[in-house]
Amino acid sequence: MKKNKKVKENFDNVVINNVELTPTTIGKINENESGLKGVIILFGALILIIFGLPYAVNLVDKLQGKEITPPPVATTPEEPKKEEPTSENPKKEEEYLSISSSIVKTISGIKYEIDVDVTNKKLNVNVTNSSGSPSALINNPMFIELYTQDKTLIDRILISKEEIVTNTTKEFVYSFKDNTGNNVDPVYLTLNTKSINDYPAITLTSQDINNLPYLTCTKDNETIVYAFRNDEDYLLSNISDRILVTNNDEETINNYEALTVSYNSIEGVDANIVPKTNGFSLETEIDLSKVKISEKKRILNNQAFYEKDELAKTIYFELTSSGFKCQ
Repeated sequence: MKKNKKVKENFDNVVINNVELTPTTIGKINENESGLKGVIILFGALILIIFGLPYAVNLVDKLQGKEITPPPVATTPEEPKKEEPTSENPKKEEEYLSISSSIVKTISGIKYEIDVDVTNKKLNVNVTNSSGSPSALINNPMFIELYTQDKTLIDRILISKEEIVTNTTKEFVYSFKDNTGNNVDPVYLTLNTKSINDYPAITLTSQDINNLPYLTCTKDNETIVYAFRNDEDYLLSNISDRILVTNNDEETINNYEALTVSYNSIEGVDANIVPKTNGFSLETEIDLSKVKISEKKRILNNQAFYEKDELAKTIYFELTSSGFKCQ
């Protein structure tokens, strides 16, 4: 058997070009010469040259003292950095208004006209609603805070959360006291609304017969006991209200009897007139889990009757700003 003739590799035409990016002829295969081995050798040489050429060029440049610049790497263009917004209207400092003369101020479409009677410790407040919403004062409770010359708080007054028909005016009169104990008179006042975050947290340690934390608030002839669910948030569940009436005239009795009938028409409300040695009392128990809000707004129009799940700190803050003493 004849052995196959060994294919002769022909490298006579190989020309190495050291100029970058210039094609280099590495060999030719004669049509008359064939064989798998030759093809593999030529292909391997081609791969070595392709991958080794950049390193060879860098080595030459390095030997010649040239600075080697790495090839550019494709990157995603960076988005321009956004400038931090700067507030052109920084947080406004408390506006202290001098009470030496009448104060007129409009906030969110409601105009407040305030006169302070320092001698008799009275506040006369006219509220004109031009906001277009009769419930504006209910949805955004407004507080008047009285201060001394050195900006020490004397007293805080919550303007009654009542509906005021659009383009009408209601007049309110409030008494204030000096809570500093120094027998000082107010010099300034502020007028502003407050959010729930402005109401400080309170801790209720006392518990009623049902083992629920409660808060007792009194003002004049009315005592209100608020019972809360026994959790960290103190969510309102029940209200007990007692109003002591010393007038025994027929008109007064008839008015309270009619009120009792109205209260008892609401599911979850139990009201009774209880005779006393000097007069009588209207005693009302309210289970807020059964009272419909619509009925509460229509009949239970006492602003101190809060709705179910109201926070204890809201009740405390607003009632102590309305002349109640709460503990």
